[in-house]
Amino acid sequence: MLESELYPLLSQSGFQIPPFRRFALNEPIALDFYPVALKVESPKIIHKSDVGGVSISLSTQDAVEAARDQMIRRIGEHNIVLDSHDGFIATAMIQGEELFAGVIDDPIFGQIILFGKGGILLELYRDVCYIDIHAGEIEILRAIRTTKISKLFEGFRGSKPMMEEIIKFIQNLQRFIKNNPKIRECDLNPVIFNPKGLHVVDARIAYHTQSLKPASDIRVRPNFFDNRTVAVIGASNDPNKVGYAIAHNALSFKGKLYLVNAKGGTFEGHQLYCSLNDIDETIDTAVITIPSSHVIETIEALIPKGVKNLIIVSAGFKEVGDTRSEERLSELAKQHNLNIIGPNCLGYYESTQSLNLTFGSSSIKQGSLALIAQSGAVLSSLMDKATQEGIGFSHILSAGNMADMGFADIITMLSADPQCEAISLYAEGIQEGKAFLETLRRCPKPIRVYKAGKSPQARKAAFSHTGNLSGDYPMFRGLLESVGVKMVDSIEALLYAQNFENIAVITNAGGPGTIITDVIIERGSKLYTLSEDDLSALDAVLPSNWSRNNPIDIIGDARSERFEATLRCVDAMEGVDLIYLLITPQMMTDTLNIVRLLDQSWNKPVFPILLGGAMMSEALLFLRSHSKPCFTTLHEAGAFL
Repeated sequence: MLESELYPLLSQSGFQIPPFRRFALNEPIALDFYPVALKVESPKIIHKSDVGGVSISLSTQDAVEAARDQMIRRIGEHNIVLDSHDGFIATAMIQGEELFAGVIDDPIFGQIILFGKGGILLELYRDVCYIDIHAGEIEILRAIRTTKISKLFEGFRGSKPMMEEIIKFIQNLQRFIKNNPKIRECDLNPVIFNPKGLHVVDARIAYHTQSLKPASDIRVRPNFFDNRTVAVIGASNDPNKVGYAIAHNALSFKGKLYLVNAKGGTFEGHQLYCSLNDIDETIDTAVITIPSSHVIETIEALIPKGVKNLIIVSAGFKEVGDTRSEERLSELAKQHNLNIIGPNCLGYYESTQSLNLTFGSSSIKQGSLALIAQSGAVLSSLMDKATQEGIGFSHILSAGNMADMGFADIITMLSADPQCEAISLYAEGIQEGKAFLETLRRCPKPIRVYKAGKSPQARKAAFSHTGNLSGDYPMFRGLLESVGVKMVDSIEALLYAQNFENIAVITNAGGPGTIITDVIIERGSKLYTLSEDDLSALDAVLPSNWSRNNPIDIIGDARSERFEATLRCVDAMEGVDLIYLLITPQMMTDTLNIVRLLDQSWNKPVFPILLGGAMMSEALLFLRSHSKPCFTTLHEAGAFL
């Protein structure tokens, strides 16, 4: 759709547009408004500026006609031949800041708005944010504030605050897109911003030529966490097999457990059933570890048993090219309203009934954090790390290939479960992006996400700037942060449930305190500001030459007594969310006694950072043997914020 065709549509939709007039290729030019911008209009030309197809600040008819003749020559030098289908558009010049608004129909997230700094250097600046067409006002504001140019809308250097006008513009664009669902891509560039509002002065739209894929039906699923009777299909006495590890871990289950193996016999004193036909009782949940070639027939045999939940640990599906079997799993799930986790996954853990159907760690501590991961290897390493650090879980779910249940389904169920207070997610690929975003919006619990595959692989766009700006990871991160999700940059950060805003640092060295300050600020958190009362309390227990600031430098000769007195003061400070105990190895530093302080009960989370090597080994051994979180580098300590 050409600019002159689009202007009336935009005007009818409530957007401000400049006065304009279109001319055929050799039509005489007559205007009653100046100065103007003259632009070529041709479906052959995507970026007009790149071929010399734009001329600005033209104040007379002679100047406009001369600019047109020059444009035709310049465009011809690019081997583009204009014909009777082409023409020129003259638009009144409007002064102000150049912004950009675009729309892309992303394969995962659907129609998404891009907004930010515009003009001919758009792709160089890349100062844009990503906004879902269903985003509310708070979400839009969060997104806009991630851009550098947002400061201009909030009253930069005494200018008029106009954030409300910006949000209204975005909301109007959302309505425009919803009324035009076949938009494939759109560029509104530039959008001129001045005290009178926002004016679209150049625009282009492309539409889908084929019918759009209908939205997926929403299923009312059975409760995945309601497990009274569980069957392990493929339980094995061979310690080298997955079926052994899962059967062993499952023995702690408080409900009824059936172990199934075609050879029969016993497993650690429990009967091994040769066949599902030997089990008369209803089976709520089954975990399947047998070869992939037998998985479908096993599920078909479980359906008459009333099965609701299936965890398919077996590999050999989509990841090795067998898409048909995986499609059949999806069909069975829909036909019989089953919950299917996997295939090709590590398993499932739920704390309330001590149900460990994973082949990961058997020593899982109960807690309130739910951990979801697409990679079984990543999940098993995090489970092992959690055991070392004494971190507990309410649920652990290995999503695997996600033939049926995706992240949106899992998070929806966790949102309603009282055992879960926070959710951490390791994601590689996302399905049904709109449903995923809506689930994140509705979830009342804090969510942390680590996304693998961050390398910029911007999709090739045949149309305009917008596709080139929508690289996978920047869009993913931008959309999730705008709905309130905490994006983290290390997988270990997924083990910590809370988001900490105000942090206090107790250190016996100034340099590392400065570095951790930078790390904290870079991660979007902030240092707690000490009040006069706080300073007085610390003055009473610290030497006169302490830093009198946060980081709280208690001087290099500090021993455990001074660390303890300082820690008690800081622990009583109402506004502190987290305390870093930063310890460097100096001759007088009794490191082991300092970390022994963590055996006491504290109101705030206290995370020790032990910098050094041999002089820290005994203290590190103590912390790890007592399952207490600790860090050995400053950036590792800051990575979970």
